[in-house]
Amino acid sequence: MKKIFILFTFLFVFSCQPIEKIDGVVFDNNQFSKFDILSASVEIINIFEKKISNPYIGHTLEVDPSQRIINWVNDNFKAIGNENIFTITILDASLTQTKIQNNEAKNFDEKTNYKYELFYLIEFNLYDDSRNLLASTLVENSRSTTSGLLISIQERETIINDLVYQGLNDISNESKLLIIKYMGEFIL
Repeated sequence: MKKIFILFTFLFVFSCQPIEKIDGVVFDNNQFSKFDILSASVEIINIFEKKISNPYIGHTLEVDPSQRIINWVNDNFKAIGNENIFTITILDASLTQTKIQNNEAKNFDEKTNYKYELFYLIEFNLYDDSRNLLASTLVENSRSTTSGLLISIQERETIINDLVYQGLNDISNESKLLIIKYMGEFIL
């Protein structure tokens, strides 16, 4: 009887241990570069077609990667002026999940992991009012991460959201460099 009491006491104390809570990723576009473009308007053209077959998983997210780009553009690009048209074309915003072998796994590590890959391809064009091209640049970014197969849904969402956020940060920084380089005379 005494052993059972000790066992129950141990189980009670062990079950009262705090559970690790994973903080979510906050998408705040104000942390990224702002652009004031000498144009009458900023147009977003999303020609990327979401793929709903394996290995693509972007469509499973609450907010997919192409919508994150659209939100970033809406929050951070401002048209200032009475002429010219600035277009942002989303050519690719794909997110994939594939199984990979973990060849460096130790005895108790998982032998198979998931690899998540994010790829962005965006084209920036500035046209005059007659639709003659004044300046153009193409921005590309890819980023990847891995996780174990046996993780919670919350952990998976956090890993993917962090990947998308970091990819958005990369595309913002790369866009700033290339827009200043190729469109510097049209930026305030």
